[in-house]
Amino acid sequence: MAEVLEGQGTGLFYYADGKKVPLAVSPEYVAVRATGDVKASRALTRLTESISTRAGRGRVMEVPEYQLVVVEVPGGATRGASAELEQVRALLEESEEVSPGPTVYKTPSSARREAIIPAGEVLVKFKSDTAPEARRKALERQGVEVKKTDYPEPGAYLLATRPGQETVELANRLYESGLFEYSQPNFVRLMPRVAVADVTGAGATVPENGKAFGSMMQNLEGLQPLTQVRGRPTGAPVGPMVTPTDPSLSSQWGLQKIRALEAFDISMGSSGISIAIIDEGVNVAHEDLACKLPGYDAVTQTDNQEPQPGDGHGTSCAGIAAARANNGRGGVGVAPNCLVLPIRIARGLPNGDWFTTDAMIADGIRKAVGRGADVLSNSWGGGSPSSVITSAFKFAQTNGRGGRGCPIAIATGNEDLRTVGYPASLSPTIPGLLAVGASNQWDQRKSRSSRDGETWWGSNFGPEVDVVAPGVKIFATDITGAAGYGSGNYVPDFNGTSSATPHVAGLMGLILSVDPDLRSWEVEDIIKLSADELGTAGRDEEFGFGRINCRRALEASSRLWFTVQPTPVFLGTGKECFIRVNFRVFNPGINSVRLDELALVSHGPDNAELDRFQFKATPSGTLAPRSGHELLFNNLLLRAHGNASSWSYRWSLGWSYTFWRPSAPLFARGGIAPDLSESNSRKVPLTMAGQGSGEMPRASRGHVQHGRAETQEGTRQSAVSREEPVSTETGDTVTIDRHSKSITIVIR
Repeated sequence: MAEVLEGQGTGLFYYADGKKVPLAVSPEYVAVRATGDVKASRALTRLTESISTRAGRGRVMEVPEYQLVVVEVPGGATRGASAELEQVRALLEESEEVSPGPTVYKTPSSARREAIIPAGEVLVKFKSDTAPEARRKALERQGVEVKKTDYPEPGAYLLATRPGQETVELANRLYESGLFEYSQPNFVRLMPRVAVADVTGAGATVPENGKAFGSMMQNLEGLQPLTQVRGRPTGAPVGPMVTPTDPSLSSQWGLQKIRALEAFDISMGSSGISIAIIDEGVNVAHEDLACKLPGYDAVTQTDNQEPQPGDGHGTSCAGIAAARANNGRGGVGVAPNCLVLPIRIARGLPNGDWFTTDAMIADGIRKAVGRGADVLSNSWGGGSPSSVITSAFKFAQTNGRGGRGCPIAIATGNEDLRTVGYPASLSPTIPGLLAVGASNQWDQRKSRSSRDGETWWGSNFGPEVDVVAPGVKIFATDITGAAGYGSGNYVPDFNGTSSATPHVAGLMGLILSVDPDLRSWEVEDIIKLSADELGTAGRDEEFGFGRINCRRALEASSRLWFTVQPTPVFLGTGKECFIRVNFRVFNPGINSVRLDELALVSHGPDNAELDRFQFKATPSGTLAPRSGHELLFNNLLLRAHGNASSWSYRWSLGWSYTFWRPSAPLFARGGIAPDLSESNSRKVPLTMAGQGSGEMPRASRGHVQHGRAETQEGTRQSAVSREEPVSTETGDTVTIDRHSKSITIVIR
């Protein structure tokens, strides 16, 4: 017998993921169907007029896909048997144009507004060892109609119940026969978006200290000075080397918090990486978005996923993840060079909720994977579990990106409760799936009492939370013109765990841009290991592993980091020019790395070789991941060109290294084990080359990623030469001074 979800009682239920999921009759919703030849739209109009006149606050929504009209009476959940709801029921009984529809349910323990409607469809998938004849008889015995096959996944059936047949009861009976992997109602779901409107109507609110957010980028109370960056030498520049020029960048406080601008020094993303925005559609013609097409509309099962007017949620999420940089428009996304893959799984309703079904959601997730999505961003959730949706996310992990898996970000919900909503609650069991909460400008978990003053919502929390990201008053793209949240192309105050989630999805896109061969659980490990702790030490229920740190994450995604510091010196009676070089190689990432060979060469003006330092490692000289291991080559002295009167120098650097990927996730999972095939753990030798030149001292630093070395190099002018201080970092050092003909080796 399947397990009943903990703390939920044993009344009416359905099966999902092998467990009994309890249901309770909704005190806020009633569903009806249009009768005979009367169209639902005509019944809708008359019901609306009657309810607004006689029942006051009722709202009426049409679901033409299932010939349903759903009436909502807000507040019924708090007043028990609501007089208004009873009045609505009486009106429905009087109408000759409608008949009673299916019972509307909710999750008993849920504090959120939701309608779960079994609308006469069942989703089933037979076990692989069920014989074809047994399959045929099982369906014939129940008298059901097969509406679709291989939907929403291969081997699945969408069944239609016969008139008078109870959908939930039928689904349970089929599952209990033992022939099926799963059997569940294809629930119609009406659920709130997980973005929260600024109900004050104030737009970009001025906080306590009286300064507008646009001018607070460097002054927000609680911001820590960026004086030391993990994996970078003391004294290295700490500000961003690449600063976008987008006009609304100053309004994007969240990018500073997560150190995205500093991450752009390493990568701004790649057009070869796409982020699927699984939502209510994306305005693909928006001036600040670049999309990977075709997208997909799981509501209509077509490629035209363009959102309907008023459905700006997906467009806003897309801009947070990947708005274009340096185009003179709007702001900039976390991964501005990545592409958006738009996937529509729902449409908006007049009360601000979504309409969708379990099959639509699962179909959208699978289509995203099939159309080449690298990352899945899900700013939705909070409903009851679904076997087909869980199956779709597992499919993304086992089949996405050629078997490496798609990293997934999912919102935890906005009820300010110690309850992480489904499907974010899958985080402990699916590798690469992160449950994302929201933090505010003061590095607090967004709650009803946090300092931002938005008392009407809070970020859900609990043991499943992995990380948090900015989620209060986030500047975002909007549907072009007046079809979105406002009259322009942008919105200044997109709120909720909805806005936190695409920050994380954007970071996932950046990480894969640095190393597209990473497996999804490696991306998860990198994000967790690099996060900035905000709560108690270690993982906690409010912040998970902390607020995401893009710069630190990209450093950890690179296979090798280095700094080179050349200084001209003049020696001997002829004051001949030499260069004294300090070189450091270190490993801030998740791989084990061994520097096999290294050659530092000094060149003349004609590029002819003047001098060389050669290094060959021992087989045991491996830099372990996250250990602080490094190799230091200090005071290397190489002949340069000229003398104190007239001189120049050029240098080049080449090396080869071997790295070993981790064989298993750092953080244990309770569910699916990662695929540890031989190719994931074997030794992979790669040869890299780095080079640079300069006229005067300048530290050069860079990182080695997939197939090349990235360097930052510059030139500055000075009247006199000077020696830079030797690094005091701990580690093994080799010092070679050709002027004094001495070699010093220090092993620590």
